[in-house]
Amino acid sequence: MKLLKTYGFPFLLLLSIAGGVLLGSCCPQAALAIRPLGDLFLNLIFMLIVPLVFFTVSSAIAASSDNRRLSRISWATCLVFLATSVVAALSALAFMVVVHPAPGAGIVLKSLPAQQEVPSLPAQLVKAFTAADFPDLISHRSILPLILFSLGVGLATRSCGEAGAPFGRFLTAGARVFTRMIDYAMYAAPPGLLAWFAVTVVDTGQALASVYFRVFVVYYVFSSLYFVGGFSLYAFLAGGFTAVRRFWAHMLGPSLTALGTCSSMATMPVNLEAAPKMGVPDDVCDVVIPVGAALHKDGSVIGGLVKVLFAMSLFHQELTVGRLLTAAGVAILVGVVVGAIPSGGMIGEMLILSVFGFPPEILPLLAAISVIIDPLATLLNATGDNVAAMLVARLTTDNGVRVEPEGAGS
Repeated sequence: MKLLKTYGFPFLLLLSIAGGVLLGSCCPQAALAIRPLGDLFLNLIFMLIVPLVFFTVSSAIAASSDNRRLSRISWATCLVFLATSVVAALSALAFMVVVHPAPGAGIVLKSLPAQQEVPSLPAQLVKAFTAADFPDLISHRSILPLILFSLGVGLATRSCGEAGAPFGRFLTAGARVFTRMIDYAMYAAPPGLLAWFAVTVVDTGQALASVYFRVFVVYYVFSSLYFVGGFSLYAFLAGGFTAVRRFWAHMLGPSLTALGTCSSMATMPVNLEAAPKMGVPDDVCDVVIPVGAALHKDGSVIGGLVKVLFAMSLFHQELTVGRLLTAAGVAILVGVVVGAIPSGGMIGEMLILSVFGFPPEILPLLAAISVIIDPLATLLNATGDNVAAMLVARLTTDNGVRVEPEGAGS
């Protein structure tokens, strides 16, 4: 009975995904007909993302009574995000240099896309960190500006002392209310994931059978190894074998949500529920998970590297040490910074063209790679926030992640 209570809902999600794959493969018309169910589930999540981020981040900052601990969490978060991005880029680079598939050879470009201007780096940064107006701020497409705004509200609330205490209690209550609303929205997850997987099978069938198959294999093989091996190593560094067991014991829900929705934002509420069960303190969880949804994208870093190497093979460029290191740096920039910009995928691809001098006609080829790798990239982007939170807890808490028995405080 305890096993059913713990894993019943994740198992139901797994059955929904399997049903979606089967439906998309056997009855594509029926799969397309139920697309609104997937849209309904995703819309429910996106409607709740903005208030959830605002209340969880601002309340976590406002409720913190220890300035030094808050500062430690912030710096540790930046350090962990950067470190895991560098590890993802360099390990992927080493793997792909060995198995370099050269998938671009022989591709004939049939048409040229319209010329698009590559935004300057300052313009990209302004777009990443700010919104033009308040209505633009309250959108999941402006999640990074929203996080910065929430941080500011939390800090202002704390600085007001007793005068800000009533507003601080309001923020704490709001965080609890919208967390509960996410629980309600998750009741739509089984039919929503079934519909999304069914439609995904229909939409990507042709792409998976195209010239990109070798890119698909290389990316999915390495990313799977990174998902299992890399995340296990990070969890071990956070708290030994006990932390590894706790991490994987609560990963099914976030993993299935990430695969089903292909959205880090949609997975964030599930991560906020799973991370405390993995032993992450609430104040760490409420800062790292929302910020990570915008900035921590190991899957996108690996994907950026794949795109660069794909373009290099297309034009038979020599893999010199300088080019490889530049490729790793651009991949980190594409994954961490550009990934936070609305429609940042296209900007990231144009950045690759600009840095390496590739002709603009390969832009559609790089965009197709994004479609192919999207499910597993999202899995790494979204679920990596949980293990990052465990590492931040290790760096900022005397005893690291909590390792008390299941059910005792989680």
